[in-house]
Amino acid sequence: MNAFSPRRLAVLTALACAATAHAKEPATVLDALVVTGTRTATTVRDNPASVSIVERETIENNGSGSIAELLRDVPGVSVVDSAVAGIQRIRIRGEQSNRVVILVDGQELTDHSSFGSPLLVDPANIERIEVVRGPASVLYGAKAIGGVINIITRTGAAAPLATEVGATLDSGTRGWRGWTALSGTQGRLDWRVSASADEHGDRRVAKGSYSADGRLDNSSYANQDVSAHLGLKLDEAGRHYVALKANHHSLRADGWQDPFALVTLRNVDINPTIAGRQARIDIAEAAISQFNANLPQRDLSKLGLHYEGKELGPVLRKVSADAFVQRVDREFGNLIRIRGRGGRVHIPGPGAGMTIPLNTSDIVMDSASTDRTDTWGASVQLDWRLHPDHYTVLGGQWLRDDLQTTKLNNITVVGANPLPPLPQYQPPFGVRSTAYDRATMQTASAFVQDEWTLARDWKLTGGLRYYRVSSSLDETTSSAHQAGERSRHGRFVKALGLTWTGLAHSTVRAGYSEGYVMPSLLEQFTDSRAGRGIVLHGNPELAPERSKNYELGLRYQNQGVVFDGTLFASRAKDYITFESCAIGGRCSGGDIYVNADSARSYGLELLTEYLVPGTSLTPYVSATWMRRQITVDDFSTYQTDVPRLAGRLGLRYEDTIANANTWLDVFVQGATAVDKRERDIEKSGKVSRHLAGWGTLNLAVGTSFGPQDRYRVALHLNNLLDKGYRAGVDELPGLGRNAVLTFSAKFQ
Repeated sequence: MNAFSPRRLAVLTALACAATAHAKEPATVLDALVVTGTRTATTVRDNPASVSIVERETIENNGSGSIAELLRDVPGVSVVDSAVAGIQRIRIRGEQSNRVVILVDGQELTDHSSFGSPLLVDPANIERIEVVRGPASVLYGAKAIGGVINIITRTGAAAPLATEVGATLDSGTRGWRGWTALSGTQGRLDWRVSASADEHGDRRVAKGSYSADGRLDNSSYANQDVSAHLGLKLDEAGRHYVALKANHHSLRADGWQDPFALVTLRNVDINPTIAGRQARIDIAEAAISQFNANLPQRDLSKLGLHYEGKELGPVLRKVSADAFVQRVDREFGNLIRIRGRGGRVHIPGPGAGMTIPLNTSDIVMDSASTDRTDTWGASVQLDWRLHPDHYTVLGGQWLRDDLQTTKLNNITVVGANPLPPLPQYQPPFGVRSTAYDRATMQTASAFVQDEWTLARDWKLTGGLRYYRVSSSLDETTSSAHQAGERSRHGRFVKALGLTWTGLAHSTVRAGYSEGYVMPSLLEQFTDSRAGRGIVLHGNPELAPERSKNYELGLRYQNQGVVFDGTLFASRAKDYITFESCAIGGRCSGGDIYVNADSARSYGLELLTEYLVPGTSLTPYVSATWMRRQITVDDFSTYQTDVPRLAGRLGLRYEDTIANANTWLDVFVQGATAVDKRERDIEKSGKVSRHLAGWGTLNLAVGTSFGPQDRYRVALHLNNLLDKGYRAGVDELPGLGRNAVLTFSAKFQ
């Protein structure tokens, strides 16, 4: 046996820690203050919403360059990357990423693709992450059916000048990451500048169905990030504070060829131009033999200004306001190769035109899109103490998104049999087309929330928000749309939460909340071939998606025991999906976005831990049990890529050894099997995509030492048993056995 095997290393480390143990005080998990749940500083314990928090210490100990990985173990949260490495997104309670609001310092990251906003922030620049699970549209805008992720970035250090450096080595991707920052405070002024970069090769996976050689082709990615913060206290007491923040993040990522994408479709229509005429290729059966996507550019640039005034008086307690401008530049490429069997080419002309039968055909579709989204936003919030038993928040928000998109499509027939002996119809033939669209969305909203102390142990929190959303297609080269197309929507959404603290060390809570998601500009106004090779038409008549959510929760913390459990149920309708143009007659050829889906979800989220008396050992569990049903017309299924049970079970050790703060974490991550059925995929003959249940054994150990914990070292040994697995249909195969080594240092 190898003397330095992962299993032996774990045992030796645990024994060494136990031999020198000195028990620490219990962690105050539920006493942490969180702002996102109510837009006011409230402890997790007393919050009426389902909230979780990832503190700075957890971020530093984790060593991951991925924010999504930091959130993976939050109950109700799962990760999506859609086969493109390095561009992970978050799902909450089964809701897709485009139904989750991503905030950075309370300011929204917008994304008008159908995928949702990726998490493009350097983890080394994050102070903490706050998560609201469940609809939060009353407080955080018209995308929060699933929930809210609020990423709060760091400000200036307390010392006049502080320097930070750090590096990570990752064996799973043969990758590296490095970061550095300078920060400080001089009088009323605080500041911080930081920079980071990483580069990762193709990921290592267990040998098996996804890779014969243990490397996942086309799964590399790289990031660069530069950020700056400048804050100023306007008075000696610090009651008035303004801050200017700037950030630029760039990402490039390759796209892995997912075997699930290699399906056989039936009755496919393709509409190229042949010999200068608009033609139609009907294919009876089309087998997708190649499917590659890549993201050569995904850049985010942002400039934000924030003001906060606090302790202003006995009635007006606080004022906060912010304004920001951001730009997202995105390039996306999609290459699809199809082997067609049976069909015809119809070329219009004088009379009936010409119809050419096809027995077999090889068709290559090379699509690319270049998108630019400019966003301007502003908000204001006033906190009032109008009555001793009431704390009232009034606010407003304005957002404007300006989307410009250029789509290139190459459709080429490279082989066909038989064809008539006419030179212009001999392969290869096809078309290169370009489409340009510019569209705008403006959202104006106002909200009010009141926290009412009903009695000594009872609090009722109610909120109401009104939205007014206007979208318009300003320019287009599409023959299917016309400049000037518009849509307007207005709606009230509500939320109500009740907490009771009559039991010692406990909070019982119940809540009702509504979600509201506007269709994106791409879903309303643009046509695309990306994905399955079939034209997908935008629909300006789309209605907003809506949901209702009900919760019942219990939180308890005392004598080393922490418990946070939530029962939830939600119903959603008017989900945006797509259907064949032949069904509704709304378009000619291909598919079109429509409001047809509905969803029903229910489950239990659980976080519990226990500090064993007289020791430094804490067993813990973080888990989610959930069921989710999707219904589209007469098609209904519980096979929605959501495991019945997922979570993390572990044993954590924390103590001081030789004047160094040392920690050890041995844990198992896993989930039960998942299946995914989709109405359009069933046309291909593949009824369900199945993934087996999985579980990985992991070990993490780290220490911080030196003056003021100047140095920090952490080693993560992941998937020790080299388990081959895939956590979800919309996620890359998991890394095989790998090690991540992180080092950081602070000087001041």
